[in-house]
Amino acid sequence: MIAIGTYIKIQRTKQKMTLGELSEGIVSLSYLSKIENQKTEPNEDIIKKLCDRLCITTDQSQDEKIGELCRNWYEILDESSSEQEMEAAYRDIQVMMDKNYSNHLIMFEIHKIKYFLLIDRKDLASNKIKQLKEAVNTFSIEEQYYWYLYNGRYSFLVKNYYHSMYLYKRAEKITESYRLNEKIEADLKYFISMTYSKLRNSLEAIEYASEALEMYMKQYSFLRCARAHNVLGICYCHIKLYDKAIKNFKLGLQLAETINNKIVIQTIHQNLGYLYASKGDSTKAIEYYKKVLNNSDVTAHIKVEVAALLVREYYHSNYYDEAEEYIDYGLSKFYDLKDKQPYIVYKYILRSYSYLLEERFNYFEQLLINDLLPLLKQQKDYGNYILYSELLAKHYESNSNYKDATQYYREASQMYKHIAQL
Repeated sequence: MIAIGTYIKIQRTKQKMTLGELSEGIVSLSYLSKIENQKTEPNEDIIKKLCDRLCITTDQSQDEKIGELCRNWYEILDESSSEQEMEAAYRDIQVMMDKNYSNHLIMFEIHKIKYFLLIDRKDLASNKIKQLKEAVNTFSIEEQYYWYLYNGRYSFLVKNYYHSMYLYKRAEKITESYRLNEKIEADLKYFISMTYSKLRNSLEAIEYASEALEMYMKQYSFLRCARAHNVLGICYCHIKLYDKAIKNFKLGLQLAETINNKIVIQTIHQNLGYLYASKGDSTKAIEYYKKVLNNSDVTAHIKVEVAALLVREYYHSNYYDEAEEYIDYGLSKFYDLKDKQPYIVYKYILRSYSYLLEERFNYFEQLLINDLLPLLKQQKDYGNYILYSELLAKHYESNSNYKDATQYYREASQMYKHIAQL
């Protein structure tokens, strides 16, 4: 059962009320702090006064119904569900939570982190994490597991991969002594594999993705199997086992097409584009990138990213007219974005090729040196850091500036060594 102090604490932080504001005229600030941290048991009169000020009750008559609604909502919290379906269920639960003292409150609040990430509201997810941090020491073992899991997912999506891995490993530690259902544990293995992939630890990523895939196959989860095959494809591509990569991408694509999941189809098409670009086959890379843009359901920020990838392939294949076309397309999509900051790296990439085509070489050099390369290093995007360091080095070399060319070839070489150490 959720402790009354934890209940009060969560409701207070949700309403952005300070300890002083809630305690004034009822109890001392220090006594309220003790109540919230379960260091004392208040009498019923104090509980009623605190709840009245928060406009909440201690009625638990609807708790069984709330639990059922929560479990159903957790089941549909997935990329395959519509945003409208998830929101409708969320609103129904929230109305009941606001009127009742429920044992399901903490788990519901933790699952909001996942929900906010699914609807691409990282700001709300971040605020929820900050709110719940105050109550972490009161979480049950199962609540701690989901807390680490969804915190890890948030860190992953804001590209803090090392912190994400730390949180996932905390969740994994819990599974050693506390058994969860196989679907939940498979999801954790899948998330760990994705994070290892981002950290370029391909062998560990392959091991975790393979374990997740095996578990998903037993559950006949086509969607999750498709995602696991996609991660395996990425990892095999990283270590240049292209045949294995293509095999996994195509298996994932078949599964995604079977269930008509356009998000996974788009993702695998994009990754096949990366693969063929890595092999130096620009024609095939362009073919797959265009398939992504031809998907009417692709989000605007993906269009910006893929436009930048297309420009790179067209430019290095000497198709300059097509490169210019997609520079204009990508920049127009970028300026249409409501939240531009997370995708500014693609603006820099598009601008860099624009300056090269216009022979505005001083602008090109300054953009890479002052903006693009520092941002890529900050984001730990080692692959693109190497690509654009080498692009800058080749530019200097073609202009007989061998001193600066040597510097940026060295930068690329050092980053290769760094990735090898990782």
